[in-house]
Amino acid sequence: MPRSSTTQDFADRPPWTRPGFIASAAFVLIIVIAAVVLAITARGDDHTDATSTPGTTSTEEAETPPELPTTVPTTPPAGVRWELVGQTAVPVSSTAGPTRVSGGTAAGYAHTPDGALIAAAQLMIRSAPSAGRDCWEPTVKDQFVSSTDREQLLAALRANPDDSSEPGELSQIAGYQYQSYTPDTAVIGLVLRAPSAGMPRYHVLTLTLLWRDDDWRMQAPPGGAWISLNRVTSDLTGVVEWGAR
Repeated sequence: MPRSSTTQDFADRPPWTRPGFIASAAFVLIIVIAAVVLAITARGDDHTDATSTPGTTSTEEAETPPELPTTVPTTPPAGVRWELVGQTAVPVSSTAGPTRVSGGTAAGYAHTPDGALIAAAQLMIRSAPSAGRDCWEPTVKDQFVSSTDREQLLAALRANPDDSSEPGELSQIAGYQYQSYTPDTAVIGLVLRAPSAGMPRYHVLTLTLLWRDDDWRMQAPPGGAWISLNRVTSDLTGVVEWGAR
């Protein structure tokens, strides 16, 4: 019987073109896709569980460093003893430093207002001609911030390396007055009592210390001359009295 033009005979068609084969292949493809999606999802869940837990912080996140103290001392720091450098007494603290004293230098100060104060006193006295060249030269070279002013200070000290002061002729630390303080910069008025038979006379040296390379370091005076930072007074108003007794 001749085939009708409107009747489809699938017997003579290739098997992959028959409706039943196509439906079966489509069903299998759907199953495969679903299996792949489930595998990817499961892998993502495993990765999440292994690296993080709800309510916890990733170990890769940087921890916030503790806040540094910034309250300046309005009373003399506790636990300070005084030792001589040449003929001048300098403070030493078990908590504020210095932690390393060698070769004429004293280093290792706490990153605190007390640490800056102890550093100011130590570095100022150790950089003076009266401390001796084995003290002032390494102190200025290694513990002062590099600058033209520092080189001028060194040149002035080297031009007059010997100090001829007699006992009792040198000023001694008598107090301090903070002018400003941040963890990076401390500006301190270090008060020195001048030897005098009459009315007490004081020198106030405005010293600037910078936190550099994990320690306090002194900024040299303009032009290498301490006189530019010196103020003479007989009034200790606002000054915290502090010194060897």
